[in-house]
Amino acid sequence: MSIFRFPEKIPTFFYLIFFFLLLGVLSVFTPLISNQDIGFIISIKDETNLSFSKIIDLHFLIYKAFYSIIGSLMSGQYQILRVINFLYLLLIVFITYKIIKLKFYDLDLWNPIGAFLISGGILFSFLTIQGFLLSGLLNLFILYFLFKTLEENKITNLISLNIFSLIALLMGNFYCLIIITVLSVIKLINFKLEKEKRLSIISNISFLYIVAIVLLIINRLGQETSLLNIHYSLKLVLDRLTYIIPILLPLTGILFIAFFFNIFKKLNWNRDLLFFLLIIFISIIVFIFSKEMNLGLLVFILPLISIYIFRTLEFVQMKWTKLIYLSLFIIPILIIYTDTSFYLSIEDVPFENYFFYGAVILFSLFNPMFFIHAQSIIEIHKTALFSFIMVFSLTAGFFYYQYNDQLIPNVISQTLENDLKCSMEESKLKIIENKSPLLSLYFEDNIYLNFKPECNIQLTFTSLTDLPINDINSVNKTVLDLHQKSFININFKKL
Repeated sequence: MSIFRFPEKIPTFFYLIFFFLLLGVLSVFTPLISNQDIGFIISIKDETNLSFSKIIDLHFLIYKAFYSIIGSLMSGQYQILRVINFLYLLLIVFITYKIIKLKFYDLDLWNPIGAFLISGGILFSFLTIQGFLLSGLLNLFILYFLFKTLEENKITNLISLNIFSLIALLMGNFYCLIIITVLSVIKLINFKLEKEKRLSIISNISFLYIVAIVLLIINRLGQETSLLNIHYSLKLVLDRLTYIIPILLPLTGILFIAFFFNIFKKLNWNRDLLFFLLIIFISIIVFIFSKEMNLGLLVFILPLISIYIFRTLEFVQMKWTKLIYLSLFIIPILIIYTDTSFYLSIEDVPFENYFFYGAVILFSLFNPMFFIHAQSIIEIHKTALFSFIMVFSLTAGFFYYQYNDQLIPNVISQTLENDLKCSMEESKLKIIENKSPLLSLYFEDNIYLNFKPECNIQLTFTSLTDLPINDINSVNKTVLDLHQKSFININFKKL
């Protein structure tokens, strides 16, 4: 098994560089998947009379300004908008560094930073443009300046805390009030706290709650939702649990080990670690029971989880507890399940896909649980990071190779130019049986053409189980609909 041990010899900084390169490639070549992303891009393209909620949304304004600068250069490559996420991500690294230096100055920096960055939560949040990274970033800034405000009597810390809190509240991120309230209450319990300091904390919390209530009234949400919009149903809970485990990978399993050592063996037992654990627990509960899934909560707690794990287990040599890394096999299972779910039956899966499945399983065998000797948390997690990065790199490359030419925008453009001999700019599209916002985003000018076209093309979308339209004057194509996560038929007819 020594051949599988070389990942633990690779510096963590190398993993970070490779992961950032991977994110860069994914940001350019990964298509838009969710209707929420597509709807967001349509709104920044088309909206001129902005509502109050848009005007006070910093994330929307940043993207609106960025699109107004480079929109004419995109040529339909809307994935370029993800470049803003690099800025958010670098700021998350910066503020995590500041939190570590403030609270755990002797803790190694790069290992906890690498552990939270190279994770499912950061990967999925980065590939969306819905502001999850910014939401998590604001909560981290609020936490940092709250620490500084409670420890130092500097007006600049209080001003910074209130600025970031107001930005978060204006964006509808009321969870920041929980962070502020929990830590402030813990501080107020200290009976040795000066009266002036105590009044300052209470007045600042009151001010922020008043602002939150005013914003709820302005947006006419007061009678429809609570501050956090908590909702309970068994289906919702089960659905969120199926998300939270892979999103927190590869930290999910080792978090339970750190919890065991910290709580039951009282290893590295201190107030700051217990506060981190409390915030992690509250955030997970809110994420599970929130009516709308907010990955921003997980982005916020990922650095805290990483710091908690590496501070708690920094001197622990683990042997049998490494069996918890069995959870890493969830990743290849989800990848293979996702790929096979595109097809109607297992017989339809192309033969070459099985080579891909084998390669994914092979890289998944780089797993700490297979090493019977004791290892430190740093050695263990480096192996987990290597497996995680290689599996996702291989998956991204294979999915692009296998499915990029079958995506709806690419198939429509290629069919018009190659099969129907029509210029994309001079064609009018008539859409039958499909109201997908994807078509409105990529082909808005063709659907609502304001001049006489050279070609009138009718597009009819049908299920793969339906027989293709039998018309010698038309062309049938099979495409991959990422929203439905299945293949469908498109019939192209020149009118």
